[in-house]
Amino acid sequence: MNVAIYCRVSTEVQNVKQQIDYIKDWCVKQGHVVTKIVSDEESGRLPLLQRKKFSKLLNESILPDSNFEAIVIHNLDRITRNFDDVVVIEKHFRENWDKCKLISASDSIDLSNASGRLSFRIRMSVSCYTPEDMMEKQRIGIDRAKREGKYTAHRGNPRNKDRGK
Repeated sequence: MNVAIYCRVSTEVQNVKQQIDYIKDWCVKQGHVVTKIVSDEESGRLPLLQRKKFSKLLNESILPDSNFEAIVIHNLDRITRNFDDVVVIEKHFRENWDKCKLISASDSIDLSNASGRLSFRIRMSVSCYTPEDMMEKQRIGIDRAKREGKYTAHRGNPRNKDRGK
């Protein structure tokens, strides 16, 4: 099967080379031919359809002359960790499964049947839950630090150099 690889990083410090190498090796083992590689360095917090490279890839995936039959990702959270986006992704692939499939090198995905969609939804719910939970805990910690007079805002801000001492 001809496939396109999609990789995304979460922070500016990361790079996609590791993901690309892993997926390329995985594709060879599966007998897939990589015809396109899309690397996205836009934040996962940016709504999915505002990520220009991913939107373009989705649009290409359903064109009659597309040179790939599936989009391969490392794992599900590389697409998004925003549940509103999960609905968009599922709808796109469910409606276009005969034209282009979504394949994860780490997760079994089959959006063509109810059981596969349930599994996808559960896995994506967990992926979306994790950063939300971390942010809530961070807010609690910041509120406590503010009450105790220890909050110094962002560490990298020179204006906060002498605060909190």
